Amino acid sequence: MAIATAVEALWGPDEGWTVGEQPLLEVGTAIGDPDYQLYEVVGAVRLSTGDIVLADGGSGELRRYDRDGTFVWRAAGEGEGPGEHRSLSFLGVLAGDSLVSYDNRLWRVQIFAADGELARTIRVEPPWRESRPRSAVGVSGRQLVMNFTDGAYGGAWPEVEGVVRWPGIRIGTLDLSDGTIHAVSDFPGQEGVIRRSGESVAHIGYDFGKGPRFAVAPGTLAAVDTGAFDVRSISLREGSTARILRRDIAPIPVTSAHVDAEIEAYIESNVTYGGVSRAQAEEMALSRREDPRAPTLPILRSIRLDALGNLWVEPFFGAGIEVGPFEVFAAAGTWLGSVSVPAGLERGFIPDFAPGLEIGDDYLLGVWSDAQGVEYVRLYSLEKDGS
Repeated sequence: MAIATAVEALWGPDEGWTVGEQPLLEVGTAIGDPDYQLYEVVGAVRLSTGDIVLADGGSGELRRYDRDGTFVWRAAGEGEGPGEHRSLSFLGVLAGDSLVSYDNRLWRVQIFAADGELARTIRVEPPWRESRPRSAVGVSGRQLVMNFTDGAYGGAWPEVEGVVRWPGIRIGTLDLSDGTIHAVSDFPGQEGVIRRSGESVAHIGYDFGKGPRFAVAPGTLAAVDTGAFDVRSISLREGSTARILRRDIAPIPVTSAHVDAEIEAYIESNVTYGGVSRAQAEEMALSRREDPRAPTLPILRSIRLDALGNLWVEPFFGAGIEVGPFEVFAAAGTWLGSVSVPAGLERGFIPDFAPGLEIGDDYLLGVWSDAQGVEYVRLYSLEKDGS
C-alpha cells in the first residue's frame, strides 16, 4: 500500500486548468415550454453522442436533449409502476449509452436503453441482516456502487449516550446483470448524538459533525472522513486499500461567528421556503443555540473522481464560510492545484443526495441555479492548456 503526503501544488501561477466562464450548453427555463422546466434535478450525464440526459427529481422523469440543447424525449415519470420513480435520486450512464437510475424510496434500480425504453428492473435486497440501501454512489462497469446503512432501521440502539458514529455504513456493489450484491468495505457513520431520558431514546443531529464521503471511478472507490484529509483508494473488486493520500491540515475551531452565521441561514431558509414570518423564524431559532455541535469544523465537504481518475476535493464551506475552489490531485497522488467553478454550480454530493457533478476529460456537467432558485443544467468546457 502506497502512502503519499501532498505538500505543495505542482501548477505554477500561470499554469493549471480553467473552467469556461460561459456554458457551452444550457437546458432550462423559468416559464414556457414544460419540456425545459426543471425541478429538483438530481444529476445529468453526457452520452457518447454528445447528447445529455438529466434526471428530474420533481417529476421522476429522465429527459434527453441533443448537443444543441433541443429536447428529444422523456421517459419514466412519477409513480410505482415499471419505469416510474417515487423518489428518483441517482442517474448514471453505462456502456452503449444505457442509463441506470435509483429510487431510494422503492429501493429499486432501473436500466433504460438509449432511446428511453425500460430494459430491466432490479429490486435491491441487501443480503445483510438489518441493513438498508441508502443511496447510489456511482457506476463502475456493469456495477452500481451503493451505500447501505447498517442497523439504523429495526436494529438495536447502541447502549451509549452522547456523540456517536452510528448507524454505520457499508459500501457494496450491485451487479446490474443479476442483482447480486457484494460488500466492499465498512465505515463509521455520520456523527450524531444519542440522548436518553428514562425509556425514551432520541438520535439527533450534530452541527459541524464529521462523516464519510465517497466517490467512484472504474474499479475504484475513494473514501474519506471529513474530519481529516486522509483519502483512501479502495479496490472495488477486492476491498483492499491500494493507496492513501494525505495533507496535513489543522482543524479550525468552531466560533460564535460560525454559530451566528448558521442560525441566520436557518432563519432565512425558513422565511424563504418555510412560509413563516421572520419573527416566527427567529423564535424557532432560539433553541438552535443549545443544539449540540462539534468543537471544530470539518476539513472538507465532498470528493469527486473525474473521468481520468483525478481526485477533486471540495474544502469545507457553509454559512459564513467562503466557497473556495476545488483542489485537484492526479490519480497517482500528485497535488496539481486549484480549479474554480462558476458561482451557482452545484459542486458535489452533500453528503449523498445533492445534484451530481459529472467531470469529464474536457467538460463539467451539472446543475446551476440563478438568484431566484430556477434550475438549469449546464455544460462547461474544462481547459487544460498550460498544465
